[in-house]
Amino acid sequence: MDEQERNRAGMSSDRNFGREALAGGGRLAVGLAGSIVAHHGGKKYEEGFNDAAHICKGAVSEVIDGMMARMKAGEFLSHQEQAVLAQLNELLTDMDKRLWQAMDPELARETLP
Repeated sequence: MDEQERNRAGMSSDRNFGREALAGGGRLAVGLAGSIVAHHGGKKYEEGFNDAAHICKGAVSEVIDGMMARMKAGEFLSHQEQAVLAQLNELLTDMDKRLWQAMDPELARETLP
């Protein structure tokens, strides 16, 4: 199916699909981290932040692990899936960096919405 056929069928192009997945994952991670962090104050801040970080990274890691398991089992990923896998790996790296930067409660106010 070419790009025009996908557009007519309401499907995303390979480029748009990857961008949408990356943007959606980023919004989910920041929103979830912000919600969990907002419920933890004072002494519980670090514990809550760590919980939020593990939940966010775990959700993305599970998708990556599933795709990698399929490849190890001999299944070939489509070009679209390969692009998404690469973007999910980039997202995970970026999330890790941002979460470490936001570990400080003062920085978190600047980093999280």
